[in-house]
Formats: sequence, structure tokens, C-alpha cells
Amino acid sequence: MKTQLLWKFTALSLTLSAPAFAADWRNDGNFRRKEVKSADELEQAREDRGFALGLRAGYALPMGNAVGSEDGEGAKMSDAYQGAIPLQADLGYFFNSNVYVGAYFQYAPVFLPESALCEDGMDCSASQMRFGINASYHFRAGEKFMPWLGLGIGYETINIRLSMKEGEVESTIGAGARGIEFASVQGGADYRINDTFSIGPYVSLSAGVYQTATTSIETKNVPILGDISESESESIDDKAVHAWLSGGLRMQVRF
Repeated sequence: MKTQLLWKFTALSLTLSAPAFAADWRNDGNFRRKEVKSADELEQAREDRGFALGLRAGYALPMGNAVGSEDGEGAKMSDAYQGAIPLQADLGYFFNSNVYVGAYFQYAPVFLPESALCEDGMDCSASQMRFGINASYHFRAGEKFMPWLGLGIGYETINIRLSMKEGEVESTIGAGARGIEFASVQGGADYRINDTFSIGPYVSLSAGVYQTATTSIETKNVPILGDISESESESIDDKAVHAWLSGGLRMQVRF
């Protein structure tokens, strides 16, 4: 008798508490649905679509040959150039948190070896320009530390300028080359300071081929003749692959 009464009491207790359990389960489900919604909103906020402006500065080393030769021993880049300081601006668009496509322009003062063409009494300088398009993929979007990889193509020009003065006569000799940069492999890591500004290291290997050589001569104050200026360009027959290995720091502002 007591056993039957105990079972009836237990059954009655479960019956009365069932709505409470159901209400808790429904509330828990609602809470979880809210969490999912918040995660979606957070993911949407992390997409970061919009324009971005980047600035880079670093140091670059030349590799490969500027031109080839019939005997297979071309003019080495390191014989003509010692290094460069690339200053680059990037402008592009993030289609989502990860994918970026844009354009770049780079100007670099180039250092000449001491054994180069420059002699005593001459003013010597060299510079490089690069421009083109690039694309990159950014990993771990929305986090503080974001690695990225990129690939670009473009065009490169490099010029050497030698100036001298003897009396009133001033002479300037220019020599340069230009050609397609068929691949620029890049990588780095951005440290995100806030939603708009990030900074971090980068490394880049840009490979190309010089296709055209240019020369120019300018002479001023020549007796009787006055000023003389001549320039010409010609296609490079023995082409060779050269490269620039660079690394430095990149800053990026996202709008």
C-alpha cells in the first residue's frame, strides 16, 4: 500500500514538473538561437568590404641577369646594382574579409656598386619604377594577427644617370631598361591595431624580363653648337630573367 502511494506521488511530481522542464528547454533553445544570430552578425561585421590604401617601405636585392649572351654568361644584376629602397603605394578593394584585388605603384632609389661606371668628378644616380596589379588572400580574417599571400603582374623600368661638368659644358648620360614583370609572389602578416589600421612585415620576390634598352645624351653650353640632346631605344635580343627580393614593413588603412 505504501509502495503504491509512493509511486503515485512520484508520478504526480513528474507530471507537475514536466511543464517547467519543457519551458527551460524552450528557453535554452531560444538562447541558442540568439547565439547563432549573434555569430552571424559577427561574421557579417568581419567581412570588411571596402577600399584599402597601403604603404610599404623596405630594402631590395637584385638577382639574376639583366641581359643574356650567346655564351650563356649574361650581365649580372648584382654587377650593375647593389640594392634599392622600394617605396610602394597600394590601392585596392576587399571583396570580403579574405580577398583583395588592387593596383600598385613603386618608386625606388637604387644603389650603384663602387666599381660601377661612376668616376671621380661625376654625379651618379639610379632609380626604379614598378606598377601593375596584384591580388591577395588574407587568412584568419577579423583576428588580431592575419597572415596573407599575394600574386601580382606588372611593368618595370630602371634608369642610370651619369652627370659631369667641365668648365661651362654640362653633360648627362642616361642608360636604362624596361620590360614586363611576369610574376610577383608576396607574403606577410598584418597586426590589426583597430578596425581600420594594420601594420606588419612583408616579403616579395618579383621576376621579370627587360625587353627594351634606352640610352640618352644631353650636353649643354657647347661652344658654337649650343645644347645637344639625343636619345634612342632598341629591343634587347638576348633576354634573360632577373628578380628583386625585397622585404620590409607595410601599413594599411581600410575604409
